[in-house]
Amino acid sequence: MGKGPWCFPVLLFLTAGLSLAQSTRPPVTAASATGAKQVEDLLEKADPEADDWTTEVQAHRADVQLKALSKVLVQQREALTDRLSSFFTDDCRMTHLRPEKMTTRTVGRVRVRRVEEDGFSSLSKTDATSAFSSLLAPHHKTAAMRVKFKTVSVEPSSASEFNTIVFFQAFSEGAGTRVQQNATWSIEWVKKPETERPLIKALTPLRFDETECSKPMFDDCTRSVITNQETWFPQLALGSEYWYGRIDAVGEINFMGQNGIAVGDVNGDGLDDLYVGLGTGLPNKLFIQNPDGSVRDTAHDAGVAWLDDTKGVLLVDMNNDGDQDLVCAMGHTIVYCENDGTGRFRPRHGLKAGTPASFYSLAAADYDADGDLDLYACRYVKVRYGISVPIPFYDANNGPTNVLIRNEGNRGLKDATRDAGLHVNNARFSLAATWLDYDNDGDPDLYVANDFGRNNLYRNDGGKFKDVAAETGSEDQAAGMGISWADYDLDGDFDLYVTNMFSSAGRRIAYQSRFMPEATLKDRGGAQRHSLGNTLLANQGDGTFRDESEAAGVRMGRWAWGAMFVDFNNDGYDDLMVPNGFITNEHKDDL
Repeated sequence: MGKGPWCFPVLLFLTAGLSLAQSTRPPVTAASATGAKQVEDLLEKADPEADDWTTEVQAHRADVQLKALSKVLVQQREALTDRLSSFFTDDCRMTHLRPEKMTTRTVGRVRVRRVEEDGFSSLSKTDATSAFSSLLAPHHKTAAMRVKFKTVSVEPSSASEFNTIVFFQAFSEGAGTRVQQNATWSIEWVKKPETERPLIKALTPLRFDETECSKPMFDDCTRSVITNQETWFPQLALGSEYWYGRIDAVGEINFMGQNGIAVGDVNGDGLDDLYVGLGTGLPNKLFIQNPDGSVRDTAHDAGVAWLDDTKGVLLVDMNNDGDQDLVCAMGHTIVYCENDGTGRFRPRHGLKAGTPASFYSLAAADYDADGDLDLYACRYVKVRYGISVPIPFYDANNGPTNVLIRNEGNRGLKDATRDAGLHVNNARFSLAATWLDYDNDGDPDLYVANDFGRNNLYRNDGGKFKDVAAETGSEDQAAGMGISWADYDLDGDFDLYVTNMFSSAGRRIAYQSRFMPEATLKDRGGAQRHSLGNTLLANQGDGTFRDESEAAGVRMGRWAWGAMFVDFNNDGYDDLMVPNGFITNEHKDDL
């Protein structure tokens, strides 16, 4: 990667920006030409074969082989003999990849098989064809199959040999069955003199689990709920890729899909309704639920079909009259709309931030114990996504300030950030915030997830706050995207799950000795942590947290966003749903 490994997250954003620029083809100016040249220079460094990072060259060549292997596994599931030999040395050391002895747990229609920690030591040796045939056997009865590899570590062992740690995932569905396999493999490679293509000389499984389900846990019921074709098409049916470039870019561009939704009963009929914020130029939606489960859009009649870019939204009772009011973050303005009790709204109060940076997400709680709900509003970038650059990317403190908004009833909304002590460590790139009394002292505390660095845990002491994230072990210096609280271990206190970015390239590069060689151990550690993945922090009951991510098996959530604890199967234990992905559009083979 030459001089460029430190910039792998930034390169992702710049690459996305380049593709957007190419799709709209704006007029060429001196500034845009300079920016394009900078992006071109970075893209050249993205090709490992054109750089001097030997390990990335090895990882790239291994990935080419693994991608080819995945196609063979998918296309030749039941006839592998003739195709596998080209990937392995004649003397390849291989053990069974799907152990026979696994613990099994069945919950509802889901069956989970796992291998105990010492279960791999007893695996017998076998050949590659037998190992992969056994691995893929559960997939034979399904119609469609997908396989993915991610190389997360590379270590040279000699001039012609190197070792990798690889994540393997396989998913298949059909004939009333769905199967998913997750594994971690240690692979030894050797590069033959006559070719640049490395071959596998040893493959050892380190972790394996398998899930089988008779039918999907969830069905997409969108069209059976949104029955009106005019409501559905084109505004909701076509994604952000379609709307980008077709709508004036007033405010943030709506390509990223960072708009919010809120659930609440707005008309008092006992049924939950849904408010959906949309990007600039598209009218927001207020879906009122009908008794049959379908919905109708009443946003226009309710007075809330705004065309402004609407990110964070809340349905909460701001005036204590028993119905759900609406709070929206539109640009750098917070708008509070009062519900008349029937699902119709009128703007009551507003608050503008002191700078033009847009609000992204909102959280409500009565932090000062005066009997009404107050708001905390997160802001992410000073200008717009892709232009405001975090410096340094692993510990940025050059973002816009978040705002604590005190509800003063008829007197309106007031910025109380400084009065409450929340101006401290308040220049991060914040994406989410939650209120929860983590220390059981009777008042709500505040946790803020920040992209590009450290998170905040503001302890509430009588309406005044102190950032105690560092001293409590909850900073989680990473790429914070979302937060969820639950007592996952049933010990009587709330635990914390933070969703972050996982990057296989980051894990490969950041742990090598030549990465940031002049940096302090603290800075290197921060950069390494940035790509590691999600974090489960167990509350110790004494005001501190312990990282249980690896032990609980919830570290790797890909490019994760707002994960949530929820008991899906009603067994008394909170499960985790982790949404993930980025601007991939319609890639059918994406896991």
